[in-house]
Amino acid sequence: MIQIAYLLATGISELAPMNKPRILCLHGKFQSGSIFSNKIAGARRKLAREYDLHFLEGPIILTQNENESNACDGGDDTDIPRGWWLRSDDGKHTMVKEAFEYVIQETANEKYDAILGFSQGGTLATALALSGKMNGVRAVVTAGAPYVREAFDVATGLYSESNDNVENKYLQIPKLHMAGENDALVAVDSTKKLCEEGGNGKFILHEQGHLFPTRSARVKEIMDFLQLSLSDSNC
Repeated sequence: MIQIAYLLATGISELAPMNKPRILCLHGKFQSGSIFSNKIAGARRKLAREYDLHFLEGPIILTQNENESNACDGGDDTDIPRGWWLRSDDGKHTMVKEAFEYVIQETANEKYDAILGFSQGGTLATALALSGKMNGVRAVVTAGAPYVREAFDVATGLYSESNDNVENKYLQIPKLHMAGENDALVAVDSTKKLCEEGGNGKFILHEQGHLFPTRSARVKEIMDFLQLSLSDSNC
């Protein structure tokens, strides 16, 4: 009101742009914040016109071996590959709760309107929204993200800490999940289960592989989804 009153008093006819909605961006395994940002440059530039994007670095520095290479999530040698949690030889996901704690701590003084994530980061984005620990988040966008039971278990535990026997209201947060029909790393059915278990999900199957889509038609779908989900009527 003070800004509006000042503008009216000084005869300025156009208001200065309000702060953009903020989006937390979570990279895939064997990526980093900067690698992810570069990989989705086409989509990032369009998103940045409407949103303030924050690319967070994962807490775990990873090394390459014959089973897991930078190609897993589109990484390269220009930055240190990172992850949010690990997977043991028996297939169990470990250090998942630590990933939640890390993101919550790193964003404690921030507020985000949405979370966008690729692959492992997309799974974390969905589960973080359900945990109730990311106040203000009103939308989630993922690509190439699998369903990981351990992540949902952590989210349920965190939600239950302050919401005993109450249905999780964060299931109602709108979520857009994209999967590639030629994805050789994450099964389409796994992303579909993430969509189903995450609640209020929209599933889109694109014609590419394991990547965050940057083609114009797909970016428009993301932009339209965010605009609808973050509109004032959904606040």
